[in-house]
Parts: sequence; C-alpha cells; structure tokens
Amino acid sequence: MTADVGEHRIWRLVVTLDRSQLQLVRVMRNAVGVVALLIAGILTDNVKAGVLMAGGALLVGFVDLGASYASRARVMLIATTLVGVSTLVGTLAGGIDWLTVVLMAVWGFAAGLSVCLGMVPAFVGVNAALGLLLSAYFPGDMGEGLERAGLTVLGALVQTALALAIWPLRPFRPERIVVANAYRAVAAFVDAMAAGATTDAELPKLRSVLTKARALLDDSEGRSASTTPAGEAFRTLVLEADRAYPEIIALVHMRPQLPAPAGAALGDALAATSDALRAIAGELTGGPACDELVEQVRDGLRSATRTIALTGDGHRAGARLEALRAQLRAAVDAATGWTRGRETGSRLHRAIPRRRALGAHNALSVLHANLSLQSTAFRHGVRLGATLAVATALYRLLDLPRGYWVPLTVAFVLKPDFGGTFSRGLQRYAGTIIGSVVASAITAVLDPGDWTLVLLVGIFGAGIYTFIFANYLLFTTSVTALIVFFVAFDGVSEWTAVTDRLLDTLIGGALTLGAYWLWPTWEGERVSARLADLIESHRRYAAAVLNACIDPARYDSGALHDARVHGRRARTEAEASVQMAQAEPQKHRGDIDTDLDILASLRRLADGTLALEAILEDAPARTARPALRPLADDLNDTLAELAAVERDGGALRLPALREEHDTLAAAEGADSPVAEETDRIVNAVDTLGHLLMRDEPSAAAVPTADVRS
Repeated sequence: MTADVGEHRIWRLVVTLDRSQLQLVRVMRNAVGVVALLIAGILTDNVKAGVLMAGGALLVGFVDLGASYASRARVMLIATTLVGVSTLVGTLAGGIDWLTVVLMAVWGFAAGLSVCLGMVPAFVGVNAALGLLLSAYFPGDMGEGLERAGLTVLGALVQTALALAIWPLRPFRPERIVVANAYRAVAAFVDAMAAGATTDAELPKLRSVLTKARALLDDSEGRSASTTPAGEAFRTLVLEADRAYPEIIALVHMRPQLPAPAGAALGDALAATSDALRAIAGELTGGPACDELVEQVRDGLRSATRTIALTGDGHRAGARLEALRAQLRAAVDAATGWTRGRETGSRLHRAIPRRRALGAHNALSVLHANLSLQSTAFRHGVRLGATLAVATALYRLLDLPRGYWVPLTVAFVLKPDFGGTFSRGLQRYAGTIIGSVVASAITAVLDPGDWTLVLLVGIFGAGIYTFIFANYLLFTTSVTALIVFFVAFDGVSEWTAVTDRLLDTLIGGALTLGAYWLWPTWEGERVSARLADLIESHRRYAAAVLNACIDPARYDSGALHDARVHGRRARTEAEASVQMAQAEPQKHRGDIDTDLDILASLRRLADGTLALEAILEDAPARTARPALRPLADDLNDTLAELAAVERDGGALRLPALREEHDTLAAAEGADSPVAEETDRIVNAVDTLGHLLMRDEPSAAAVPTADVRS
C-alpha cells in the first residue's frame, strides 16, 4: 500500500474531515460537562465561578481519549492536578513579566519533552501550559489564585467523574471490526486454497481486505497512536495476517508432494488453522475467548509437524507449520484483552512481575533516557519552551490587546514534525479568521444573554471535541469561537477584537514557523539510521541478557541497566523519527508502512528480552543454560546483520532460528519460561527478516522457511 505522505498528506490534513475520528459519545459527554458547570454558575448567581469550572472541565476533557477505565482515571486526575497547579502559579506570577516568561519556558519545555511518553501525556503537558498561559494573563493575589485553582480543579473533577461514570462498552469498535474482517478473509483464503482454488483468484480478494485494514489503522487509529498498546495490538494482528498467507500458499503447494498420511495431516492442520483464525476474529468482535481454542490448534499443528517431518521432504512443510504456530500465538497475544476487562493489547506486553525499571513503558525511565540533545523530544521541548517564552515576552513588551493569543497560537501550532507544524499553521490561520469573525459578529449583533451564551458554548464546545482529530481547521474555528463566548460572559464587546486576534495569530504563527525554520529537523533522511540504531541497541541488550542466562557469572545489573536505558532512548528516537517523516517532502522520507511494522516487531523483541531479565532477577538461584548458546550466538549475528541491512542495504539470509529454538525447547521443556520468551524473540527476529526482505525481488524464492516466517 502506498502511504499517504509528503505534500499531499499536508494538504489532506488541512482539508479532509476524517469521519472515523468523530467520537460522538465522548463529544456529547464532555460538552455536557462544560455546559452543566456554566448553568450551575448562572443558577447560583456566580457566573465567574461557572466559567472557571467550565474552563477546567474543558481542558481536562482533552485528555479523555477513550483509554481503559483505570488509565482514563489516572490520566484525567494527573491532568486535573497539573491544571490546578498551573492556574495557581500563573495567577501569582502573572504580574511579574520576567517570571512569567521564565515559567512559560519551563512549562513549554516540559510539554514538549512529554511527547516521548506518547500522545496522551503530550496532551496533558500542553493543557498544563495552557492553564499557566491563560491564568497569567489575569494576575491576582494568593486568595484569588487559590479560588481560581480550586474552581478549576472542581470543574475538572466533575468532567472526570462523568468520563468514569459513562464508560463506553465497546472501545475501538471500527478497528476491531476491520481487523476481524481481515482474519475472516485469511480463514476464507485458507479454506479456498485447501479446496483447490488458485492464488490468482483468491489472493487479490485477500490483499484488498488487508489493505483496507491497514488504511483504517493508519487513518482511524492513526500512525501517531500506533505505539500505544492498542495501536501495537492492531498493527501486530494485521502484520501476522500478512505473514501467514505466504506460509499457507507454500503449504498448499507442498501438499501434493507429500505421502498420503502427511498430506492428510497437513489438510487437517489447515482446517484447524482456519478455525483458529475465525476464533481470533470472533474475540475481536466481542465473541468468546479464543486463547484456549488456538492453543489446541497450535498443539495440533505441532503433532502434524512431527507426522510430516518423518517423510521425505516433510521437514520443509514442518518448518512452515512451526512458523504458522508462532504467528498464531502472536495474533492471540494481540487479540486477547478485548474481553474479560483486560487492558487493550495487554498480552503483547508480558505481565511477568518485575520491578518498575523493567517495565517497557516506565515514564521516569523514558524521560531520563530522553534528556539529551540527541533526543527529538528533547529538541522539541527546547524549541517549544523558547518559542513560548519569546511569544509571552513579545506580547507583554508590545502591550498587545488580548496578547495571550500569541503564545496560545504557538502552543496549538508548534509540533515536533514538519507536516504537523505547517499543516496546523495553515489550519490555525484559517480557523482563527473564521471563528473570530463568526463568533464576534454573533456577540456584537445579537448581544446574547447568559443563557444564549451557554447554548453557544455548548455548540462550539462540542465542535472542539468533535474535530480535535477529525479536522484541525474546524477544531481551531471552534476553539476561537468558544473563547470569544467565554469572554463575552464578562460583558466585553468582541466585535472590535477581531483584528486584535488576527494580528496576534499572525505573530504567533510567524514565531512558530520561524522557530522551525531556524532549527529544522528532516527526519525522513535519518529513519533508516535510527531504526538500525534501535536494532543494534536491542542486539546489545539481548546479548547481555542471553549471556547472563547461559552463564550466571556474567550477570551484571549495571550493564543491563545501561543497555535498557540506551534501548529506550533508541526506541523513542526511532518512533518519533518515523512519525515525523511521514509528512515531509518526498525526497526526505522512506517506506513509512514498513518502518512502522519494524517498530512493532522490535517492541515484541524488547518485551521478550525484558521478560527474560525479569526471570533472571526473580530466580532464587540462577542456573547455567549451555543449550541456549547456539541460539544466542545466531540471534546476535542475525540482529547485527539486520541492523547493517537496514542501515546500508544488501542481501539478507537468516539462519534456522526456529530449529535452534526447538532444540532449546526440547532441552528446557516446552513450558519453560525461558523457552516461552525466546520463542517470542525468535518470532520477532524472523518477522524483521521478513520485513527487510519483502521488497526484494528474490525474497519469494528463498528456500529457507525462517526467512518468510
């Protein structure tokens, strides 16, 4: 599938309404929270309190992005606390220009750095900066600061309570449906091929469904969210489906060459695989759990492998069946978690008890790893903090009317990537013009009373939450109009403010684009190098852990810690690099879809290695595992070769990692935790080989099953 990137992507971001991002239930809930608090203020004859509470609810509503129940509560409460603190600090410091400028730099840096933690933490950071920015424009004493902060926190808590009380019963429904359809299509493909159909007839139909699934994940789930647990689960599911069908084609082609008993066993294995694929699709759409059935199928595939391997060339078919077993397991890990109240995609990240530093997404560890000028997130933090500080200093020095719109524009427009900054700059300009003119005309001509203003706030508040991901132009229009109506509660005539807002927006936009022009970052040209660095960092970490498993005397907690930190930094750098490259001009970018699939596979490699380290750490007595040496050596060499191919290109052939793992499993025992985690590591490395070879003309002709598994 050709990725939608570059200049066309920037223009599409400006003009396209992404209907898949219209989360109407969440929109109505958050808008109701804002309106209800305004109504409470009017009924108690305290409009100011209503506006402050509604403002807190509005800001915290931005971080309600449909996460799991526990995650949603945690994130919204953190946002509530930060917005309250920022409101208090801004009120107290707002009367001192130099201090306000310094604080905006600090808050801006923190907001920019938080992008290394993901989309939701980035929203939390920006909300805190907005709370400081807006409160500083209206300075006051300690009493006023505590009152404003308290009312803002109260409004945010009301919004949080609404979000927790009305929990969506079916999250990620469009994504689950399209991925389930992909698995049903693969099952139908298995049935058709086993019945004698040709690839010419069946493969286009299957590829059409898989392409549709990938397109929805890119546009609906969003590439920017593809590194969340849900995003990784969806991408892993589609990737494993994409890997499975070449194995199925090869198995069907081998079947006529096998003796009758082996051919029958292979036919039974294909039928069982079809049932397993349908079971995975069923769980994705709310059906019964699939893990027990799929495990039974996997056991059947192993038995079939033994039967087939006893015949002439049956070892080749057996190797492909073993690869199919691994793919089914990865699919179950990704699919399980949609039912029974578990976190989305939870089994992609192993739930082995471990200390916090061994968690793949530990926030403090990730932040610490990104405190370097080599970090994209760190550079974005410096850029955002400096630009917000300059914008704040400028509007205060020039005494601009409603000057808070200058840093407000910077906060909304400046992004880590070229495409996001420039597309949002265009949308911000247009949205501000439309929103200012329309809303100011309404307030000036109609002179609305409090109840009419409540209605208008409700309409445009719903617009904010509706369009935040669907279209930034309409989002900005709604934000502009909403602020106009909020200010109108104070009786301010807004018609004369149109030109002020337009001027402030132009200044803020110019500062933003100037900041990116002064310190540009073309990531597309560095994606391959960053991915190669990530593979290499995982190679070093895996080698350290595996060597400690083989020889306990080589266990070095300090060296393992350093390797983990380096891996985390490389991971966030690679993720940010891929995300920023997708909207850059063509000459600066590469194959975005393959890059994202590589990231998903490397995450599974890292999780398996983290789990192995946890096993080492938790073991009461570490025992030597010399049987692991051949696999460890070949994994180390393979990852080194994969890094070199990703960095410089060239031919690639993988060793028989699956056979070596089977030997290890026989020595360890099939239920051994070490065998279990190395199974995932081998599958992840095989997937990397598949990804780096799938664009090579000769890839399909390579006889080694592991290359395509």
